[in-house]
Amino acid sequence: MPYPNSPEKHDWKALITPQASLDYFHDEPEPAPESLVLCFYDGLLDHIGENHAVTTFETWDTGYALDATDGRVGIVRVPGVGAPVTALLMEELIARGAERFLALGHVGSLQPDVELGDLVVVDRALRDEGTSHHYLSAGAYVDATPALCDRLEATLDGADDDYHTGSTWTTDAVYRETIPEIERYREDGIITVDMEAAAVFAVAEHRGVGAGALFTISDHLDPSGWEPRFAETGEHLERAFTRAVAALTG
Repeated sequence: MPYPNSPEKHDWKALITPQASLDYFHDEPEPAPESLVLCFYDGLLDHIGENHAVTTFETWDTGYALDATDGRVGIVRVPGVGAPVTALLMEELIARGAERFLALGHVGSLQPDVELGDLVVVDRALRDEGTSHHYLSAGAYVDATPALCDRLEATLDGADDDYHTGSTWTTDAVYRETIPEIERYREDGIITVDMEAAAVFAVAEHRGVGAGALFTISDHLDPSGWEPRFAETGEHLERAFTRAVAALTG
């Protein structure tokens, strides 16, 4: 059976639109910042709220527009993890005027030389989740927006940060990341494994907006075992956020 079940669906019009949903649930939804960081961690949002001048804007969860950017750049917390909820949130933010997205997260490393705290600019995502396939025709990978990748790299170069650029493996099933897959994707040169990037890039391509991803490493996946170090990622996420805002502002 093909996936999605109706491969021709990409030529069909959807019944329910993000705008219809906004019209039903909100009297007058306020415009979103034009550039948004997608965040998945309460700790990072708390840090930003306590250490930056921000203006709260309406979203499903916490949303801050950064006063230093005159409200043009903001950050939103995705209320959960994974591709479907991230795509839903993006769709409604795009309908409210958002034009660029950067997914910011801590992820697993597949490569032995990509270590805890390293930064990774993602230029494409292996589509091993479901959501991207409802937005784009069949294909192994979906690309980030090249201009955003270039801006991220220029920002990191300007800050004299060490970083890696390359692919991520996006999957829905954390507890089905198997040793043969890890061996294969490591050999293919894929750097990280995550749960959202393919959907972020696919929604953006479908809607004609920009999208990128900047990751930091929280754990290491090796055929010999798993090394989790999530508790040590806080300062690295904060640094990644600073770089993401600089890239979106430049």
